Amino acid sequence: MTAAPSSPALAISRDQIYAVCIVALIANAVIKTIMATANQGLASALPQGLGLSWAFWLSFALCVRLALIAEPSPPARRDWIAGAACLLAAAMPIGPISSAAGTALALWLIFDRAPGVHLKAAGWVLLAITVNLFWGRLLMMFFVPQVAAADANLVGLIVRTQVQGNTVRLLDGHQMSIVEGCTSVENASVALMMFVAIVRTFRPSPKLSEMLYLGGVFAFVVAVNETRLSLMAQSMDMFELVHGPTSWAVLNLIFTFAGLVGATLCVRHEILD
Repeated sequence: MTAAPSSPALAISRDQIYAVCIVALIANAVIKTIMATANQGLASALPQGLGLSWAFWLSFALCVRLALIAEPSPPARRDWIAGAACLLAAAMPIGPISSAAGTALALWLIFDRAPGVHLKAAGWVLLAITVNLFWGRLLMMFFVPQVAAADANLVGLIVRTQVQGNTVRLLDGHQMSIVEGCTSVENASVALMMFVAIVRTFRPSPKLSEMLYLGGVFAFVVAVNETRLSLMAQSMDMFELVHGPTSWAVLNLIFTFAGLVGATLCVRHEILD
């Protein structure tokens, strides 16, 4: 009696296809930012997360890991089609197209009926990454005057100084304009990305209770950002000190830490079990 031939190993699995797509899309979305920052020198680029944030890099790594640890299964025809579409978008030298395609891939993974809880978790992390890279900034293009004015008025109430639109009068007579990168909304997307990456790593399936912890993270980010803006409103010397690259690197770490702590508290039972 002869033994039946064993079935051949999968040449490539479904999770590997999507992991490659995630890497290709995100790499194309951020390559220009990395190259522009690298031209400033490695010493200044590293503290700033290569022009992005360390929360981004950690979230990116966890997203790819979630895709790769999914249970291997043979790809269906629709998986090959989705993969080809993603690689086509990644081949275009336009970052926003890759970010938009990344969002489409994230939604595809989240709502796909095929089994694979870790691939769905990777989809949630990818969605948070594209919100930080693209959708948050696109939204701010339309609403930045209102958001910046809200931040300015809150600073005005704290330091008791005059405000006009998004411009705050410093206590020494100078003026400070709050722009997109200084708003609480822009900074909250960093904490959101970190929060989702950590929570989905330890808890692949979402729970409604996560919204409470996420709300606490957002409240902390707003409080820190308003404290920073209020310090800048004291004087021009304080503005230059707090607005410098070193302070921005520290602030970036604080927002990353906020997302990390909030996520850890949210999934503390899963971590300890």
